[in-house]
Amino acid sequence: MSESTNTARVFYSNRTIVRGFVVVLLMVGFDAMLPLYMQNRLDRLYQKSHKMSVQIGDLERQILLQDVEISKLSSLDNLVDFAEESGYGWNAVPTKVRLSGGVK
Repeated sequence: MSESTNTARVFYSNRTIVRGFVVVLLMVGFDAMLPLYMQNRLDRLYQKSHKMSVQIGDLERQILLQDVEISKLSSLDNLVDFAEESGYGWNAVPTKVRLSGGVK
């Protein structure tokens, strides 16, 4: 019987009880801090997502503005105006380049 009482005392010594209590306190502290950490991490992810959505909106706006500018520049009215300013005059009568008459 003395052997069983000695082993029982080893498992329930003061050190073992204190170690178990410290482990339980650490687990409770970890469980209390984990939701706060996860919430902070989620908030940072939402902030990054918002910044990226703003950047996407700006880039899409720039793409639309460039599409409008391309449409404006490639319109027929704009091309006619450009030709008249450059002196090409699309609606003018063409000028003959070749001389009339034969070669002697």
